[in-house]
Amino acid sequence: MASRRLKIALAAGALIGVAGLAFGPIVRHEADLVAERFGGHISIESVSPTWRGVTLKGVDLALDDVPSAKIRLHEVDVELGLSGPSVALHGGKITAVGSREVVLRQVEAWRSRGSTSTAKRGADGESSRSSMDVSDLDLEWKNAEQAPSEIVTAKNVRFSRAGVGMKIAAEHATLGLGRALMTVKAGELVLSRRAGGGYGISALSAGDVDAELAIPALEESVPGLPAPTKLSEGSREKNKNNKTAHAPSEAGDRNPSTPPRGLALRRKLVTAARAIDALLEPDASIALARVTARAKRGDDVLHLGPGALSVLREPERIVIELKPGAGSTIPEGSSDEGQRSLTFRLSIPIGAREDAIEADIQGGPIWLSTLGVREGDLGLFDVATASLTTRSHLVLSADGRELSIDGDGSVKNLSIRSEALSDEAVSGVHLAWRAKAQIALDGSRVRVDEGEVDLDRIQVLASGQYERVGDEHRVRAQLDVPLASCQAMLESVPKGLAPKLQGMRMAGSFALKGKARFDTARLDRDFDVDWDVSSSCRVEEAPPDIDVARFRKPFRHQTYDGDGKRIEIETGPQSQNWVSYGSISKFMEIAVLTTEDGGFHRHRGFDHGAIKNSIRENLRKRRFVRGASTVSMQLAKNLYLDRTKNLSRKLQEAVLTMYLEQELTKEQIMELYLNVVEFGPMVYGIGSAARHYFNASSSQLSLGQALYLSSILPSPKEQYFAAGGAVTPRRMEYLKRLMQLAHGRQRITDEELEEGLSETVIRGSPAPLRAPSAESGPSTSEPGRDEGEGEPVIEWAE
Repeated sequence: MASRRLKIALAAGALIGVAGLAFGPIVRHEADLVAERFGGHISIESVSPTWRGVTLKGVDLALDDVPSAKIRLHEVDVELGLSGPSVALHGGKITAVGSREVVLRQVEAWRSRGSTSTAKRGADGESSRSSMDVSDLDLEWKNAEQAPSEIVTAKNVRFSRAGVGMKIAAEHATLGLGRALMTVKAGELVLSRRAGGGYGISALSAGDVDAELAIPALEESVPGLPAPTKLSEGSREKNKNNKTAHAPSEAGDRNPSTPPRGLALRRKLVTAARAIDALLEPDASIALARVTARAKRGDDVLHLGPGALSVLREPERIVIELKPGAGSTIPEGSSDEGQRSLTFRLSIPIGAREDAIEADIQGGPIWLSTLGVREGDLGLFDVATASLTTRSHLVLSADGRELSIDGDGSVKNLSIRSEALSDEAVSGVHLAWRAKAQIALDGSRVRVDEGEVDLDRIQVLASGQYERVGDEHRVRAQLDVPLASCQAMLESVPKGLAPKLQGMRMAGSFALKGKARFDTARLDRDFDVDWDVSSSCRVEEAPPDIDVARFRKPFRHQTYDGDGKRIEIETGPQSQNWVSYGSISKFMEIAVLTTEDGGFHRHRGFDHGAIKNSIRENLRKRRFVRGASTVSMQLAKNLYLDRTKNLSRKLQEAVLTMYLEQELTKEQIMELYLNVVEFGPMVYGIGSAARHYFNASSSQLSLGQALYLSSILPSPKEQYFAAGGAVTPRRMEYLKRLMQLAHGRQRITDEELEEGLSETVIRGSPAPLRAPSAESGPSTSEPGRDEGEGEPVIEWAE
């Protein structure tokens, strides 16, 4: 009996051994057949039988139709059951290198082969019912082996298929396409098999989505869009003589073969929306819990989020809804009290009929920090205390050519650092706006039906239209600043925007009505820029650093050395280099009135006509060639402000000019101006200038010398002396034209003009002595020293 059992055991063992030896080759053969059926080749390191199937380890798979891909699977479990085979993949990596178009084309060719093979198996009666599970699989695609610009990666991918549905999940995924980068954590996609073939999305969710977009700078060319061009003066003149150059064109300056930007954007959005609609099942659910985004331009970054994003289906439309702040934590130092959510809603048509794309932004107040804006974004700070409220409706027309805006909003307690605004940080900004406008996206037209901006208690109303036709520009606009208290307006200026005015007290009221109508193609016939100012503003109390009482005696004056560094010099009445008004050659004031400020004795600090002429001339030349600063404005800048060009300086300059005109006589203003203005590197004041250039006292300056000094005031570092010391012939001709201009304005006599025209201005050569005027008496001063220098002649009011 025992002997029989032993024989049976040995026989069974022999059968198992023979089966084991044959099992591996059989499985590899079957695997080769399956791989060949799908256009591939397979390599298996080891094969192990299990109670219900087989386990393959170290599987390498190559697909003939996708040579760019490499597939490595750590372990494959195949189980056989009554309902069909079940396959489970554990670990591995799929990589592909090649351009997006090439890889997609290869994959599509492989899918076509797979579909044909599956259909053939079905026709042969083979069952295609199977289930599949994938876990711990990594995916990677990049468009180039070295320095790729496009990349897709996924870590720990899980995949399961059962019946007519499948689920795909990944622990971490990254998508990088050019300037855009997106990462997804804990993403999950549920697909359902459709009756006609293929799959539709039943659900899409993710724990975290982070997106970053690098926005090109304005001067950078954008792929697919023409680069901006600049016309030379010659080209402009040529266009002016070409009547067809100004014919209206819907495309503006755009290449006719290139679609308008708005139309291109609309097509992309509609195409994407239709693709989303085609993928979604009727009851699909798309909900992304935490979406964060960053927009970058150079060193500037704007953060948004986290927020909840969802995709909804409406009749003939796909709606994408984003609610920033959802799921975010309240930053330290801020409170959620009184906050209301903000919603971005984008509605995109997907029907056959061309329709507009609509966007709505509504909600608030909500802290900027809750929206995801961080300290330093676009120069913003204290974002935890700044809030935003808005209600805006935007419509992109069906032809993609026009964007309509209708809405209002406000931002409170905004703080920002910006060199374009001020040298100091600007804080406490309370800004509200309302607008109803249409904008042509090719830049050819902007129409504002209703526009309002309120800076605290300063209200500005505007309406009008701008058109660009070829290289020319047409404007029709109205501006209204309703009557308001001057003190209320001063208090509405945010902290840091007008630091020199801190502590100033004002009385009176201010209002302004303005209009602008011009066409740069015919400025001589179509130019009307005008404004009416109703102002009784008066400074009642000035800060000590501003008070004109400082200028009754020597004072410290901040200026610049030859290297542009800030320094302090002493000046003022009774100081060493000060020259009183009565001791300055009368030609010096005549020269300044001729070159700098012809209306000095008529205006109250601002020359209405000069400003209009400056606007017209700058429009004509298409660049800044002429300013409108009066002597009073230049004095305000020299006494109180630095050389920085920003909104802060212009605002303070206007108020300080008004203050100087209020407190000083014209003679006092001229005396101060001529004693502090720069005539060259480290040459400040008329006394120093007369000695430096002509070895003369300021009282001895001739007409030609005075005009030379006033002519260099706009650019005092530029000089016009020839090798022998004489003024260059070209500059001398310019000075003679100025003499004739002064004579035409009856500022000099016939005799003074004749003498000036015969004069040669030479550096280092004193002016010839002139017959004394009846007012000043004979001059007995020596060259290099002014009579009355250092002594105040004007009575400065207490």
